[in-house]
Formats: sequence, structure tokens, C-alpha cells
Amino acid sequence: MLRAPNHLGDGVMALPVAKALAKLGDLTILGPRWAPELYQGLNATFMAPEARPKAEMAIILPPSFSSAWRLRHIPSRFGVSGQGRRMLLTACHDPSPSAHRSQTYAAVAALAQVRAQGPPSLDWALPAGLLPKGHLALAPLSPSGVPVMWGGFEALGREYPDPVVYLGPGEHWPAQPTWPRMQERSLMLVAAELRRARVLVVNDSGYSHFARALGVPTVVVHGSTVPSKTGAIGSLPVLRDPPPPCAPCYAKACAVTGVPCLDITVEQVQAALDGAQ
Repeated sequence: MLRAPNHLGDGVMALPVAKALAKLGDLTILGPRWAPELYQGLNATFMAPEARPKAEMAIILPPSFSSAWRLRHIPSRFGVSGQGRRMLLTACHDPSPSAHRSQTYAAVAALAQVRAQGPPSLDWALPAGLLPKGHLALAPLSPSGVPVMWGGFEALGREYPDPVVYLGPGEHWPAQPTWPRMQERSLMLVAAELRRARVLVVNDSGYSHFARALGVPTVVVHGSTVPSKTGAIGSLPVLRDPPPPCAPCYAKACAVTGVPCLDITVEQVQAALDGAQ
């Protein structure tokens, strides 16, 4: 059994683990509503995160105490340490502070003798897209909040000569009537439209990982996060240089006026955009 992560970007980073598990036999995946679509083709049974399925072994990727507690009935359980989980796991991995999250997931799988290989990749047969080919895709929002939401997307879009489409974060979309946008759709349809984009510019969010797994050129504006820990593999990162003393903090709210880690100019992002095309 795989207890998938709770967020789309983490779910993409867990793709190599899910694929490796699916090769071993009957697989049950517990995950959010996007899990059946993201992990399609793995011949798995999907259940909600709160389910208590029968299994011989569980790889539990969320780091919370509750995820390990809920699955304590399974004979063999593997996950990361922390939050008092050690007593609930058969074996646990102590992640390095400098490790990329995808490496941490692979290390947890290795505890169960499961070998996760390669970067996340999605080889989907996609429907025809409706958006103009070669458009600039911008994803300015993030469920992670202000410390990762760069404010220059609208200015960047105004300067771009080709068609521009704004993507929502997949969870919600606040009122922004000045932004043409693609409405929330299934991952399959979002993938079809992303494949028609010249490049995606995005915050450090789930869409950055999803786009890179599809092979879409991607520029990621990092605020309170760093690419070496949670960045989309193969993306072009943009960070404030030099970073402020408080970065990276991975906080949901900024304790410093003005969110200094996001003091990144449109010109900086444009330069990365030119290099990604």
C-alpha cells in the first residue's frame, strides 16, 4: 500500500515510488481526489486518505503522526521520522535537511527494498488541446500562500508578445477579472493545454512539478522555498540574489514586512523565460 502525499507537487515527486510499487503486485493507493488521475495506468485500487485497507506493507509518505497512526494495523510500515512517529513505524528514515523531497521519498521506499528510479515522468496519451500552440502559461497562485506568490505575473504577461493564459492552482481561484484564465479542469485536460505551451512560469507549487513531469519547459519563481529541497526537477529557478537572512523559511505567512524573498524583478524572470524557450 502507498499512502500518497497530500499535495499535488509532492504526489508528482512520489511517482517513481508509486511506479516501483506497482511492479511488485496488487497495489492500493490512499490519496486525495487527484490521485486516481495522476497515478492512472498503475493498475492500482484507490481509496480516500482516511481509509483503513488491508495490506502486508505500507509506504507512508506524509510526515504527519495521524497518517502513521491510522495505518498502524498494517504489519510492515515505512516512513520518515518526526512527530513522534518512530514507535508507529517498522523502520523509519531520518531525512537530511539538504535532501530533495524526491530523494527522501526514494529513501523511504528503499527501507522496504523498493527501488524508485529516475525523475518523475508522465507519458500520457493526451486529448487535443484548445489553447493556441506556443502560448505562455502563467500560474500565479498557490495554496501555500503569500510567501511563495510572486506579484509580477500580470506585468510579465502584459509584456509577452504571444498569447498568454493564466492557470489556477487547481484548488480555488479568487476574483481577478483582468486575467484571462483557464477554468479548473481535470489533470488530463490541464496536461493537454500545458503541452501546447511554449513555457510555463509558476511559483513553487504543484503545477511546476506536474509540468516538468510532462516535459514542459518551466520557470519557477522561488520565494520562501529553495529548488534544492522542493524545486521541480529540470526547471529553471529564479530566486532573489542575495537571499534575505530569513530565507528559506517554508512558512505559510511572512513575519517580515514586504516578503523580501520575493523581491524579484520582472526583468529577472523575463531573462529566465528567454533561456527556457
